Amino acid sequence: MNSMPLDLASPRWHELTQAYGVADDIPRLLEALATVEGDAERTELWFGVWATLCPDGRVYTAAYAAVPHLLALTHEQGAAEQSAAIHVAAEVETSRHTPGAPPIPDDLVLSYATAIESLPTKVAELADVPWDAPTAQVMAAALLAGKRQPVLARAILALGEDR
Repeated sequence: MNSMPLDLASPRWHELTQAYGVADDIPRLLEALATVEGDAERTELWFGVWATLCPDGRVYTAAYAAVPHLLALTHEQGAAEQSAAIHVAAEVETSRHTPGAPPIPDDLVLSYATAIESLPTKVAELADVPWDAPTAQVMAAALLAGKRQPVLARAILALGEDR
């Protein structure tokens, strides 16, 4: 098994799924997140991440391949981008434990698990940054997801959804 994220040029992306079908466009989305500047453009890219990988609490196999990339490429970004990637990772991890979620493909297990297990460290790296309530909620859920407590993490993410 390989702990390295799936290469963005790998034909394997054509075998993975996202919300709208085959995940062959996900590498381009990840590459754009690594290079595109401008707040409006980046907001649109993050919308694309959510809409394709984990919309409405559903998860797709491409999300398991994308999470390691998201956490790695935002590591040098600001706290807001890091928080967004952490949020996606926590959402994917909690969603994969819901009925009907696809299993992690064998070739992605190690890189995905390594990424999820890095969440507590990533949360700690942002401990000196002020958190508003939504960010604190995400960080608490990510800490729990990284410690393999998906039910608790899901409960934290769901707080306030009925408002």
